[in-house]
Amino acid sequence: MMDSKEAETRAREFIKQKHSKVERILFKTMYREENLWILQGEVRFKRAFFFGVNRSFELRMNMDTGEVVFYKENPLS
Repeated sequence: MMDSKEAETRAREFIKQKHSKVERILFKTMYREENLWILQGEVRFKRAFFFGVNRSFELRMNMDTGEVVFYKENPLS
């Protein structure tokens, strides 16, 4: 069973695989629910030259396997 630090590390790796130009990943909330780690926060990545995009995200990870079972991003308003 993975601890919170390992879950955060794996979440960062997962998000960096989705976006090649990640500038920042900020975790705001992290908690356990049944057999899942649930991480919520914001990701900022570059689109072009000086333009960046900020999005909120929710990621759910199986505690035993480290597999991401749910991932969703939303634009920040």
